Amino acid sequence: MTASKESAPGKGMVADGLALSASAAITALAGMVGWVLAARLLPAAAVGDTSAFVSGFLLVAGIAELGLGPAVLRWLPRAGSHRPRLLLRTYLAVLAGGVIGSVVFVLVPAGADVVHRVPAGVAWFLAAGIGWTLFQFQDAVLTGLGLARWVPVENTSFSVARLGLLAGLGPVAGALGLVVSWAVPTLIGVAVLTVLIARSVRRTSPALALGVLPDRREVVRLLAPSYPAMVCVVVLYNLVPLIVLHRFGAEANAVFFVVWTAINALDVAATAFVNPLVVRLSAAPGHARSLVTGAAKRLALVFVPLLAVGAALAWVMLTIFGPEYTQGTGLLRVLLAAQVPRLVVVLGVAVHLAAGRGAGVALLQAATACSAVVLALVVPAESGFGVGMLAAQGVIAVAVLVDLRHRVFGARP
Repeated sequence: MTASKESAPGKGMVADGLALSASAAITALAGMVGWVLAARLLPAAAVGDTSAFVSGFLLVAGIAELGLGPAVLRWLPRAGSHRPRLLLRTYLAVLAGGVIGSVVFVLVPAGADVVHRVPAGVAWFLAAGIGWTLFQFQDAVLTGLGLARWVPVENTSFSVARLGLLAGLGPVAGALGLVVSWAVPTLIGVAVLTVLIARSVRRTSPALALGVLPDRREVVRLLAPSYPAMVCVVVLYNLVPLIVLHRFGAEANAVFFVVWTAINALDVAATAFVNPLVVRLSAAPGHARSLVTGAAKRLALVFVPLLAVGAALAWVMLTIFGPEYTQGTGLLRVLLAAQVPRLVVVLGVAVHLAAGRGAGVALLQAATACSAVVLALVVPAESGFGVGMLAAQGVIAVAVLVDLRHRVFGARP
């Protein structure tokens, strides 16, 4: 087989990966600017309260998505002309999950405590929780349909709208202005993207081959273990700040939340970068060695320098939020170091997901999330949390490398 034919399944993978990573970077930058504005407009305690509110609806959205976002990365490339039916079913399932999850959150005592820290918190939480559940699902749908180039456009528009609303409403509405700046652009984005996706599917599906829909056995094999894994990721991103809030108070959580948001933004960007690998591996599993090798090299070339620059400029970046936030410099540097082995873990998750091995996805994500939650619950200070995460990610990364050597590089080409 010629080299050109071997590289064909990977055509466009790097461009799509860079587009998705750029989208994550834009979102992260806008998030940083938004929290800088919030830190300047609100007292640290109010930032801690509203950050808990945001973490709450992000937590709900991640759980309510039912693991279907990553799943459609595998299913859509194989669905052919069945795409409309697949998308209708998954959209309805995600919508139902968003409604149920948001209602449950505002009813449980711990959730109610977070929600009532913001004026009219129940109504805004329901809107944000349901909206964000659909909004994040649509990124995966666009990627699975080969429309990854629209993801940065979508997230740039959302970010600009959010910052504009925050700048306008923050001085007069305080914490409520921050919440509204998230909810309103989210709902508008859901409406616009739903129309875009529907038109694209109607236009392309009749020209595609028949394709296959996942049967019940495949759905169970992938989602039964991988959905809890996705919940673990959501826990990793959003429950840890809530633990810090209750252990150390709102002011300490304001500092931790800024650091944790930066780390999670990098993690999301790395995951987005390898999502096109999932799509290509699903369509062409016979090219696993070349696809995984190419993705790994480019993942390292893009992200390792970014992590090094972030560590060097950690104090400067935190100074932007205010002098009290610089106490998180050491934690930020250690967590950036922990992201280096985390890149290996992210790659391993993508390989398992593309093969439909939900158990492999679950094991890797659960190991990371459980270590983060346990550390947040038991370590006496934030610095101990960072060192613990570095050690945990190092151990998991070694296990991933051993597994990839056996599954991918040990196999015959």
